[in-house]
Amino acid sequence: MFCLLLPSESFAQVMSKRMDGKDRFDVAINVSREGWPNGADVVLIANYKAFADALSGSPLAYQENAPILLTAADKLDARILAELKRLNPQKVVLIGGAGSISMKIPGILKDNGFKRIERIDGKDRFEVAYNIARKLRPAETAVIANGLNFPDALAIAPYAAAKGYPILLTKSDSLPLKINEAIKQLNFRTTIISGGEASVGKAVAGKLPGAKRIGGKDRFEVSANIVSQLSPNPQKAFVATGMSFADALTGSVLAAKQNAPLLLAHPTIVPETVKTVIQKHNVNDFVILGGTGSVPPNTFLKLTGQTPKLPLEGKTILLDPGHGGKDPGAVKNGYLEKNLNNQFTAKLADKLKAKGAKVQYTRLPNKDIFVDLPDRAAIANQSNADLFISIHHDSNPSSSPKGLSTHYSSYRPAIETKDVYVLSGGKKYPFIREDTARKVFIVKDGSSTKALSYLGSNLAFDPTPSQQAKDSKVLAERFAKALVYPGIDISTIYSSTGTKDHNLFVTRWTKMPSVLIELGFISNQSEAKLLANGSIQGKRASALAQNIEDYFTK
Repeated sequence: MFCLLLPSESFAQVMSKRMDGKDRFDVAINVSREGWPNGADVVLIANYKAFADALSGSPLAYQENAPILLTAADKLDARILAELKRLNPQKVVLIGGAGSISMKIPGILKDNGFKRIERIDGKDRFEVAYNIARKLRPAETAVIANGLNFPDALAIAPYAAAKGYPILLTKSDSLPLKINEAIKQLNFRTTIISGGEASVGKAVAGKLPGAKRIGGKDRFEVSANIVSQLSPNPQKAFVATGMSFADALTGSVLAAKQNAPLLLAHPTIVPETVKTVIQKHNVNDFVILGGTGSVPPNTFLKLTGQTPKLPLEGKTILLDPGHGGKDPGAVKNGYLEKNLNNQFTAKLADKLKAKGAKVQYTRLPNKDIFVDLPDRAAIANQSNADLFISIHHDSNPSSSPKGLSTHYSSYRPAIETKDVYVLSGGKKYPFIREDTARKVFIVKDGSSTKALSYLGSNLAFDPTPSQQAKDSKVLAERFAKALVYPGIDISTIYSSTGTKDHNLFVTRWTKMPSVLIELGFISNQSEAKLLANGSIQGKRASALAQNIEDYFTK
C-alpha cells in the first residue's frame, strides 16, 4: 500500500492512495487495516470467486461497521486468519451457502477461538440477497441489479450501503420469486435500477415500485452516471477495475464509510465517461483498490488528467487505403498495390494513434474489401475528420518513372463551386455543375452548354479556393518533402514540385483538408523493393506522422 501525490493539468493537485497487494486477499486485508485499525465487532467473510453471494453484502457490512474479508471455499488463507485475529470480532458472518463457503471454514474459525459464527445463505444468489435484506434496518428504497453479472451492483454498492438500501438481485428478463417476495414483505416504495435494459429489462422494471433507472452504454458509464445522479458533489472517489469484483467488493464498505462513490476502470482503456465525470466534479482525492495489474498507474494518470496531452489528441484522421478486394490497383514486379497500401496505412495509423489521434478508415487495412470512390468520400464526410489521407502506389507502362507525388483539389464541389472553371484544350469554360453519373463537367460554352469528360485531361480549378482546399495544398507540399527517403525522391512526372492540383474523386468530394499520396512507383523494380520494405515503410510513416503533428501544433 502506498501514497502518491502528483500534479495535474486538470486539477490543482491530485492525491491518491493505492490499496494493493500480491492478490485479492492482500487487498482485502489492507482495506480492513485502513478502515478498522482498532478492530471490529463484526466481520463478514465471502468467497473470493463467488461474486453472486457477496454482491448484496455491502449494506449489511456497513450497517454492522464490518470489513469484508475473503476466503476460498474450503480453505482459510493464513493471512486472512491473522487479520481476523487482529480485528478480534465478537461475531463472524459467512455470506453464502456451503457451496460457496464449505463447512470446513466454520470449523477452522472455531478452532482459532471464534465462537460466534453465523451464516446467511439461501438456495441461490437471489435468496441470499433476500435474506441479507431482511437483516437490514427498514428502508423505503431498494437497489435492483443484475445477479448474473457483477459490475452494476458493485458500482452502486457504496451508495446503497451508506443509505442503508438493500441490494436485491434479479435476472435480466424475470424477477425472481424471492426478490418479488422481499419487495412486498419489506414494503419498498421506490427502487433504483443499477444498469441498462440489457442488465435489467423493461419487463422487470415494470414490476418494480417507483423505479428509477441509472443506466449507461457499459459498466464504466453506469458507474459514472451513478456519481452524477446520486453523488453530485463528491470530495473523494474510489477507483477499482471493472473487470473483476473482489477488490471493489472489499473496498465498497470503506468507500461508504468515507462517503465516497466507486468508479470502475479498465486496465488499458480510459473510459471517457469516467474521465469526464472526474473532471466535471473536480474530484482530486482517490483511493485505488487493487494492484497495478488491475488499475495500472498510467491508466489512472490518464483517467485523472495527470498525463501531458498527446500532440494529436482531439484530432480525427481518416485514412483511405486505396483499392482493395476485387480491385488490386497496380500489379507490377510481383506486388499488388492494394497490399502495399494496406501495409503503409497500418503503420501510419499506429504512429498517429501513438500521438493521440483518433484514426478512422474508409476500409480497415487488415480487411481486403472493395469500397467504391463515392462511398469512400461519404465515409470521410460522415466522420467529421480533421484530415483525409488517401494512400496509393503509382505505376507506369514504362519502368523508368520513379519517385513520390502528392495530389490535392482546389476544386471542391462538396464545399463550394463559386468561380470554378474547367480548363480544356487550353480554353477556360465557366463551370456549371458536375454530373458524376456521366463522369462529365457541364460547362458554359458561349450561349450554350457542353459536357466535358473529367476522366481525361480536362481539369476544374477554383481561383478562390476554400480554406480546406488551401490547407490541402499546404499539406500536400509538406507531405511530399516529408516522404523523401534515400532511393525514393520526389517525382516530377506530374509537376516540378511533385505536388499537383488534381480532380481526383476522393480529394475533390471530401469536405475536409484532403491529400492523396502516391508513395512511389511499383513499376520501377528497384523502387518497388524499397516500397515493400517494412522497415522503410515504418520510417516514412513516422516522418509523415511527425509532419502531421507539426502542422497541427505549430
